[in-house]
Amino acid sequence: MPSSRLWRLGLIVLAGVVAYSNSLSHPFIYDDLVAIVDNVSIRDFDLAKALSPAQEVPTAGRPLVNVSFAVNYAFGGLRVQGYHLVNLALHLLCAMLIFGIVRRTLGWPRVPPSLARRSTDLAFAVALIWTLHPLNTEVVDYLTERSESMVALFYLSTIYASARAAGAGRSIGWPAAAVSACALGMACKESMAGAPLAVCLYDRAFVFSSWKDTFRARWPLYSGLLATEAVLVASMWSGPRAHSAGFASGVAPWTYLLNQTRMITHYLRLAVWPRGLVLAYGPPLPLTLMEALPYVIAIVALAVAVVVAFIRVPALGFLGAWFFVTLAPSSSIVPIATEVGAERRMYLPLVALIAAAVTMSSLAWERRMPRSFARGAAAVLALIAPLLGAGTLARNREYASPLTIAQTALDRWPTGYAQAMVGASLGAEGQHADAVVHLREAVRSYPEARYYLGGELFEAGDYEGAIDQLQEYVRRFPLRLEVVRAKMIVGRAQGRLGDKAFAERRWAAAREYYESYLASSRDDVGAVTNLAIALTALGKRDEALASFRRATEIAPRDVNTRRNLARALAERGELEAAKTEFERALQLDPTDAQARHDLDVVVAWLKAKR
Repeated sequence: MPSSRLWRLGLIVLAGVVAYSNSLSHPFIYDDLVAIVDNVSIRDFDLAKALSPAQEVPTAGRPLVNVSFAVNYAFGGLRVQGYHLVNLALHLLCAMLIFGIVRRTLGWPRVPPSLARRSTDLAFAVALIWTLHPLNTEVVDYLTERSESMVALFYLSTIYASARAAGAGRSIGWPAAAVSACALGMACKESMAGAPLAVCLYDRAFVFSSWKDTFRARWPLYSGLLATEAVLVASMWSGPRAHSAGFASGVAPWTYLLNQTRMITHYLRLAVWPRGLVLAYGPPLPLTLMEALPYVIAIVALAVAVVVAFIRVPALGFLGAWFFVTLAPSSSIVPIATEVGAERRMYLPLVALIAAAVTMSSLAWERRMPRSFARGAAAVLALIAPLLGAGTLARNREYASPLTIAQTALDRWPTGYAQAMVGASLGAEGQHADAVVHLREAVRSYPEARYYLGGELFEAGDYEGAIDQLQEYVRRFPLRLEVVRAKMIVGRAQGRLGDKAFAERRWAAAREYYESYLASSRDDVGAVTNLAIALTALGKRDEALASFRRATEIAPRDVNTRRNLARALAERGELEAAKTEFERALQLDPTDAQARHDLDVVVAWLKAKR
């Protein structure tokens, strides 16, 4: 590789390392706990298990991403630095591919000669700006979003390999590389589905002068790329996230589409001025067409402009087409119920925006001030790059803890979802009273917050409140992963309420709570024993005896349970059985004076009866 390219790539890598140097020790946050910390499928580096993560987790339907976490775990366990280093390495690899794609693209005959002459410099500018742009921080800093950088890596590899294939004659090496990269991308994330279309548009824009020539020359490659969609279908066949994304997720496609016009407009603003970044935008809002009309008009006008540009100036139109094609899988009509928007979705679309800005600025500047172009362009890049790097460093600091990143979301994009994030984070840090305040506010517009509110109320000792919140959560969202834990907390709360009622000798209430608790915690010998005592006090001697027997089954070597059963049998007049149980108690503890006394009494009764 010529030194002119080598030092530029080295500078891109160095700039990226510096920009993210303060993020490598940040903890696991939010979905990282499910995708990594609690993900049993990555523990033993069993490839079959790693390729089949559980449904509804962030890596579901993304087997290659899950395997990458398994590799991380195999080498470093849960040491977070290793995961951050891999995320950063993926980001830098993407930047190098962007450099290669832009440089090679600007060399095609259909590109203006002035751009072709400066292809290496312009490719360097695009890749450097993209590397440092703060809008990409979520993909690098939030470990779960490795899925975005991995799919981007294979998406870009597909474009690069297909571009190389266009100039490689009859060689099958580069076409095979393109198809392989596309297949790997399909195993990373659903957004890879648009890659075959992106390759086709690229060819028409830069390589061929007509659609007829495009398909006639490249149909074998397109067939191979389309065939890789089978990998995506196989990955998604079981509906790995059917309850959070897709047409059955509970959000109407029209509503989601209207929301996306608003979000895409917001993304465009962030691309130009990346201030006020937000980790979580919350679920889609029930927008009407009139409410979304300004955004609809803006996005429709932009789409029409892209179509016109592609017809008249395909090279320029391709940049707009790239923006929409890479953004469409997550920002069109396929609803994602859990989040209306996400800045990570701009990871690939941002490439087109930066490339358009750099190339258009280059053309305009060179026409007006050709003599000062080189020095002026270098000066502008020298100004922009540090500013973007500083913005990225500042954004990285906001990922220092779950609470700090959640608070930025609440401050910049207030939603019930953000309130819930803050509340859950406060609870995790032991600030339970403040957590309850935020979660009660969150529940008003974000019912899913009942799960966290119920947990906090349990910690605060408000067991009845916890039961109410968690049971309502289970009723509304019966298929969520958190339902299992919600039911466990409900059971524990019922057990605590049973203990309280038992201590206060409210036998009927104690019975009700214990029976509800034991439905999910059958082997709690203390609760079973207390239930038996409560039933005895209520005169339910048959049921009480059954509970005493159950206690001995759970703890067969416990003297107290054995003695309690013996007494219950004696009270029912089953003296032989009572005698047997007292003897068993004494076998377990020969020094138990109470059991010895009770046995003597039972033996005396038996003699009297004879």
